[in-house]
Amino acid sequence: MTTSENKRIARRAGTGLTALAAMACSAALAAPHAAAVPTGLSVNARTIYAACTYEITATFDHWFEAWFYDNGLVIAGSPIKPTNGKATIQWTPKKAGTHTLGVLSGSLWELKVDVLQPTLTGSATCGASPLGFLGS
Repeated sequence: MTTSENKRIARRAGTGLTALAAMACSAALAAPHAAAVPTGLSVNARTIYAACTYEITATFDHWFEAWFYDNGLVIAGSPIKPTNGKATIQWTPKKAGTHTLGVLSGSLWELKVDVLQPTLTGSATCGASPLGFLGS
């Protein structure tokens, strides 16, 4: 082989390797990945009152710890590690008004809820009947 033939073969090999590397990069960028993201957020009540305690449940496609927030402030008890794709935390809103609940684990999932001012005192507003002490 001559020197020019060796250079031509080397050039073809280099072009082939460059094309192979480009295909590998595009495949890696286009491949689906398991991102650490919440897939849902809910509260265990339709009507929410200030000073009552509720459960906030987030669903996940992973097991990473999750931070829960109320209007940007961390809810006590965070972070929580999901079990069987769910993480639940107790939440007691202090004031009436619109609250933005959030769960952060890789990315943020938010839910806006309206919190009402209690109209009655005691547990009756929070869902127990006024005669709850009598049992059911």
